[in-house]
Amino acid sequence: MNGNKHDAPSSTPRSPLQKRLYLFGAAILVVSLIVAALIYLSVPPPDSAVAMYSMVDPRYQIELQQIGGNAAVLMAQLHQWFDSLWHGVRLAYTVAALGAALAAGCFFIGHYFVDD
Repeated sequence: MNGNKHDAPSSTPRSPLQKRLYLFGAAILVVSLIVAALIYLSVPPPDSAVAMYSMVDPRYQIELQQIGGNAAVLMAQLHQWFDSLWHGVRLAYTVAALGAALAAGCFFIGHYFVDD
């Protein structure tokens, strides 16, 4: 212990599996962001007539509530929200978020679970 900081290693060497996981995570992130940008740029502008008629009719919700209760209304709303994730601009956001989550998973596994 002579106070010299050069004795301690500055970083631990990474294993080949850890390097592959980091590279795979970076590739997933880059590809997903490029695909999301392409989807975002290729989406046509929304049609006002389609937007006007795609609103849920309040009578439908009342009848659904009478038949199945509040749980049926909530499940129908959840189903409609989930279906909307796979169309248009929301699809671009979904692809970007899923790509970022997969890349983060690769980085996490590479950092914490790789044996030396």
